[in-house]
Amino acid sequence: MDEKISAFYKFVQAQKFDIIPKKTALIVVDMQKYQVEKDYIAYKAMNKVVPGILDYFVKEVEEKVTPNLRKLIDFCHEVGIPVIYTKFSSFMPDGSDFSKSLKSTNELAYDLMGEVAFPYIFHPSSDIIEEIKPADQDFVLQKNTSGTFISTRLDSFLRNMEVETVLVSGVVTNFCVHSTAREAADYGFYVVIVDDCCAAWSLEIHQATLTSFGLMYGHILPHDKIIKKINRTMKKVQA
Repeated sequence: MDEKISAFYKFVQAQKFDIIPKKTALIVVDMQKYQVEKDYIAYKAMNKVVPGILDYFVKEVEEKVTPNLRKLIDFCHEVGIPVIYTKFSSFMPDGSDFSKSLKSTNELAYDLMGEVAFPYIFHPSSDIIEEIKPADQDFVLQKNTSGTFISTRLDSFLRNMEVETVLVSGVVTNFCVHSTAREAADYGFYVVIVDDCCAAWSLEIHQATLTSFGLMYGHILPHDKIIKKINRTMKKVQA
């Protein structure tokens, strides 16, 4: 990174802020089986074109993102922060409600493997992975776009709960996570991307995306620092 840009990034990220539990929500973006596991077409199709292209991503999700998310989700449950999961799938069985670009991707995957990459909402591959599957009190929003706000009522949903800050996590960092985070910022929410609860196809892409977002739109923090920050805020309120 350019030294001047790096200096500005550090300055922006050093600005102090509080995370107030009753005004915060955690968004878990697209942690679905077809997105993060090797057994499904998205991985198989890409691996057929470029062998090993998603190996880093799958390992990162399995070894870091999922365990960290489990800790953060459990903490949010403990302190009363609502957890909102998103699922990126089609509403229509034939995927006709997807954008042209997603239809093209599905057509390419079908030509390569005989199946589409982005599934129908009720296909088993669309389910959230077992390790962090939603609890009874959690919310699950179905979307058919990269960003969550554009194809759901998440905005009014959050405002009705008087949420001001959103913690954004999940996959893929430079695709649906970034789109959702940018939308949230544009809708007037304060945004924190949980950097060790997200992953991209490479570390370089992951870091570049977070840096770009962190220069202007919100904060970038790991899950343990978020937990510490919330605990400090709660102690201030109780004092």
